[in-house]
Amino acid sequence: MVELHSGLRWLVLLAAIVALAGYGRATARKTFDDLTARLGTVYTALLGLQFLVGLLLWIMQSRWDGDNVFLSFIHPPLMLLAVAIANAGTARARRNRSATVGLIAVLVSLLVIVLAIPSWT
Repeated sequence: MVELHSGLRWLVLLAAIVALAGYGRATARKTFDDLTARLGTVYTALLGLQFLVGLLLWIMQSRWDGDNVFLSFIHPPLMLLAVAIANAGTARARRNRSATVGLIAVLVSLLVIVLAIPSWT
């Protein structure tokens, strides 16, 4: 399960880079098309899957014991926050047809993800 969680992070990062490029292109052209919306959806779907795998890992390894404070109590809520920001932002971007909103949502969610990465990995 740890290997799946570790491997998915690279797919999430790739999806984030592609989504940023798509939102950036759409922002520069002042357009919002179906491709732009799909790129945001792929990113949020992979990020959500990554969160679910991490949650299962947290439960299966009894991470709430506090042995590692960061992995027990800091990493999970920060990752949940990143998922919420990405989902809310990309949904709003689709609804308002605003690539700028999507671009900001992906950037902010990535910032939260970077803050939530354990420093020892």
